[in-house]
Amino acid sequence: MEVVDNATQLKAQLIEQKADLSRPGWTRVTLKVMDSTPVPNLPSLLPAAVGDTVQVLVPPADRDRLAALMPDGQVAVQVRLRAPGVHTAVPGSIRED
Repeated sequence: MEVVDNATQLKAQLIEQKADLSRPGWTRVTLKVMDSTPVPNLPSLLPAAVGDTVQVLVPPADRDRLAALMPDGQVAVQVRLRAPGVHTAVPGSIRED
């Protein structure tokens, strides 16, 4: 499979966050998409639409940012498609919206 650098900007409601059991230190978040837009100069490979629910892996470096977010709060994050069905947050991009 060819790897293509990509990113999509999401504004979403944080539904759930929990440790990812298969990736130590990573957190799996469930987001309800409120808005989805391309990131300039990169293809958008995330087919999420308003109202869709997606799971996104957040790297250990963003654990503190993630812990500061309120359950059911609004978040903004850039997301990459890494493999079929595997979405990861761009490091440093997650924030309260």
